[in-house]
Amino acid sequence: MNEINDIFAPVTVPDNSLYLLVFFILLFFILLFALFYFYKKRVQKNKRDEKYYLNILLHSNFYNVKQSAYLFTYYGRKLAKTQEQKKELEHIISQLFLYKYQQKPLQIPQKLHKEIEKFLGRLREFYA
Repeated sequence: MNEINDIFAPVTVPDNSLYLLVFFILLFFILLFALFYFYKKRVQKNKRDEKYYLNILLHSNFYNVKQSAYLFTYYGRKLAKTQEQKKELEHIISQLFLYKYQQKPLQIPQKLHKEIEKFLGRLREFYA
């Protein structure tokens, strides 16, 4: 009968291979935990920022109409998430466009002010 000879010599396994395996598994889990932690922290920061932006818009008094129009445009775009909110926001921004570039401070019409208040109320419910 023919005998099969090995082509390569048998590989010796070092004595510390079990420790290396456990080390790499622990390192993998630590890295996975760190990634999850930083992702979670970033999501919570975004939620904190959204509440901060909403607070700015809710406490905007519209006495300085020009600055309030810019604030509403900037923070409104950061807060509007759904298509309905974006559509309503763009409608309000198009009406506020007139007030951004005026030299004299103008008064916002009562109708537009009510639309803004209604939009902010919906945002408050959305982020509550």
